[in-house]
Amino acid sequence: MTTSQPFIDGNLRRCHDLLNMANLFLAQNKLASASSAIGALRANAALLTPVDSAFFRDRLVVLDEEHSRRGGNVYKSHKVIDLSAYRRERLAQRPMASSALGLKALYGNSRNARPATAEDERGNFIYRMPMPVDEVSTSDSLGMENLLQIWRQAQQATGRRHGLPLLSDIDPKFIADIGMLGFVHLIDASSENPMNFHVSVYGSRVTLFNNRNFSGRTLHDFPIPIYRESVATDYNTVRMTGVPAYHRVIATVDGSRRHYTRLLLPFSTDGNRPDRLLVGVRTDNWLPE
Repeated sequence: MTTSQPFIDGNLRRCHDLLNMANLFLAQNKLASASSAIGALRANAALLTPVDSAFFRDRLVVLDEEHSRRGGNVYKSHKVIDLSAYRRERLAQRPMASSALGLKALYGNSRNARPATAEDERGNFIYRMPMPVDEVSTSDSLGMENLLQIWRQAQQATGRRHGLPLLSDIDPKFIADIGMLGFVHLIDASSENPMNFHVSVYGSRVTLFNNRNFSGRTLHDFPIPIYRESVATDYNTVRMTGVPAYHRVIATVDGSRRHYTRLLLPFSTDGNRPDRLLVGVRTDNWLPE
C-alpha cells in the first residue's frame, strides 16, 4: 500500500480533505455537517483541471446519493469550509499531547510478538510486524501519534477503564487538524465473518492496486488472496479484543514494493461492542527503498 504524494496542489489537497470529511460525517449520520462539506467540495472541484475535476464529480454523485438515502433529501448548503483557517485556529488553541505523556501506558504491548509472513506462487509477499502501540512516533508516521491521542482521549471520556469510545464522539475536523484526512479508513466490523467487513470510508489518498478505491466494498473484494487474508486477520483481531494494534508492513504486490505503518483503533456504536475500526495508514522512512 502506498500513499499519494504529500506535497500536491493546494486546491487538490483541499478537495481530498473535503471528500474524506464528507464521507466520515455521513458514516456518523451527521448529515448537516456532511452537506456543508459536500457543498464545499463541489465548489472547490470546479477549480481543478478537467481530469482531477472528473474524479471528484464521480464521487460527488455517490455522496449525493448516500446523503439522500440517509436523510430523505439532499441538504442545500452554500457554506464553504475553509480548512486552512480551521486548522490554524484549532492548532493554535489545542496543542497536541506528546508521546512522552502516557503513551507507554497504552494497550497492545507486543514486544515479544513475531512477524507474520505470507507468499504466493505469483511472487506476492506480505510481512507484518506487530509493534508496541507506545512506539507510534511522529518521526516516521506523521499524524499517527495524534490520531492515537484522539482515540485515547475519547476512551478516557467514557469514564470506564475498558469502555470503548463511540464513533460519533470523533469529530472528523480533528482528523483534518493532524493532517490524516485521506489516510484514514473507516471499517464496519459488525459482521462475524471478517471477509464481510464493510469499508464505509476508504482514504482517498491511499492508493492500492492502481488507485482503486474500496469505499462501499467488503474485504472479500480486495484483490490478491494473501493480502485480503492478512488484512482480515488483523482487523478481526482488533474487533475481538477491543484493543488498538500497530503494525509495520512490507509488501510486494503485483510487482510493486511498498512499506508502511498501520494503526488500528476500535470504536463502538453502543459503547460496549467493538464494531467499527478506524485505520490510519502512513508510508514512512524506517526502511530504505
